[in-house]
Amino acid sequence: MKGNKVLISGAICLAMFTTVLAGCGNGNQKEDSSAPGNTSNKTANSEANAQGTPKLTFWSFSPERIKEDSPGVTAVKEKFGVDVEFVPTTSDSNQEKLNLMIASGDVPDWMKEPKPAEYEKYIKQGVAAEIPQELIEQNMPKYMEWIKRFIDKDNPFKYVKRDGKIYGLPTVWDLGIDGLQLGFRQDWLTKVGITKIPETIEEMEAALTKFRNDDPDGNGKKDTYGITGTAENLSSMFSSVFGAYDAFPGIFREKDGKIVRGEIEPGAKQALEVLNRWYKNELIDPEFVVNKGNNFEDKMLTGKAGAGEYYWWVFIPGNAFLGGETWYDKLHKLDPNFNWLTTGGVKGPDGKFGISQSPPGSGTGLMFGKQLEKDQEKLTKYLQIFEATQFDPEIYELLNFGVKGTHWNLNDKGIVEYIKPYDDQKERDKLGIAGGYSMSGSFNDYDFQTSYTSDKSLRQLAKDTRAKGTQIYDILNAYQKPVLNEYQDRLTQFTLQNYIDFITGRKSLTEFDQYVAEWKKMGGDKVMQEAETLYNQNK
Repeated sequence: MKGNKVLISGAICLAMFTTVLAGCGNGNQKEDSSAPGNTSNKTANSEANAQGTPKLTFWSFSPERIKEDSPGVTAVKEKFGVDVEFVPTTSDSNQEKLNLMIASGDVPDWMKEPKPAEYEKYIKQGVAAEIPQELIEQNMPKYMEWIKRFIDKDNPFKYVKRDGKIYGLPTVWDLGIDGLQLGFRQDWLTKVGITKIPETIEEMEAALTKFRNDDPDGNGKKDTYGITGTAENLSSMFSSVFGAYDAFPGIFREKDGKIVRGEIEPGAKQALEVLNRWYKNELIDPEFVVNKGNNFEDKMLTGKAGAGEYYWWVFIPGNAFLGGETWYDKLHKLDPNFNWLTTGGVKGPDGKFGISQSPPGSGTGLMFGKQLEKDQEKLTKYLQIFEATQFDPEIYELLNFGVKGTHWNLNDKGIVEYIKPYDDQKERDKLGIAGGYSMSGSFNDYDFQTSYTSDKSLRQLAKDTRAKGTQIYDILNAYQKPVLNEYQDRLTQFTLQNYIDFITGRKSLTEFDQYVAEWKKMGGDKVMQEAETLYNQNK
């Protein structure tokens, strides 16, 4: 489910041995030479610049694992001619420290992914530096290729520009843009006599009916359901069914030159009619209403349902992508004949299909303090280091794995394998290897990073599986929407309750138009007006 993005991102970062770091100056209340803006810091930086060694500062969430003389940090300092300092912080205190620094006029060198409202505020307050596009292109060519691939090949900075100026380096959760897929248990399909993955909503209904009635697990009991899910998130609740009718609740899309919202479109009513029929026929797990992330996963792993929507990498072996144990691995241990089949959606009567995904950018990204406009050398060093630590194999390997041949090698499957005694995390920590040095913590190109974690014989499987995903997302996510912020919680809860009532039959679908009218009256009309204005201003 999309609501689990944070947990999944965290698991990915852990698997990739990269701890997210938010880079800024020192947030300590006492005066410190590393705190940008402090008098002592200015003196230190002046001395450093006089010696040709600017000091760059990063905040660390894993200070106990950071070593400034580690192979990776040493390489960064030598290659770019800088001194670096890692300042301890926590995710809870990071924003508080940042706010205190800015309020006191001690603007940090850089700020990681502020919320859209804060992004606008920092620009208006004059604390954010303009970042020349040519400087980014010159110093971050691999980053440029990455954001063009996932945001817009012609205008990759469209979400962070204000009055034609760039104030942030866009960040992308590149797995989210096409990550969610609909998975079917292939062993169940085979057991009930179906030889291919369902391609239409009718074929899906036929498969789910057999999953319910034809004992696909072979235990002689009618205790399986066709599909399960959760009602935690509006845009992720049976999204493939809504996609078959070209309606995607919870997100803004463009149709015929106008902005639409999926939960009030006619197609949503058609999808709800299908879901209501499935619920009456016991094809849907009746506990979907109360399922949370863990419950949903448990249903999928214990054979309670044969289909569900989740991120594509859980449906394939862990060694095909990030390593670790996936749903596939867990079920394959129990039954070697087990397998999943996935799809980006089933087609509806008009050939429409898709699943709602996470948008490519937050609209903020990584900002720099205004003072760096006058210190282009230091700004350039930051850009070069962000590029190298995330996209340059030499620096990336030293930071995350240590010295090749001394600390690690690639095994015959093309996966990083540590050399004794460094196969023990405690030994790696002594040297600061894999200590969490991703610096920006924002630019994760998983095609690049998983080249160290995936079995080379399975990489094509991961590529082919991912390619099935649909890129359907909220096109206005990146922009500040104060009207939506005011009404969103109320409208979302109202829609979720009505949708649950429609699906379960507690409310007749003859009342759908009444629901739409009430949604508009509750603030939906104002939300749509704001959305249309934003769309016209930014298209």
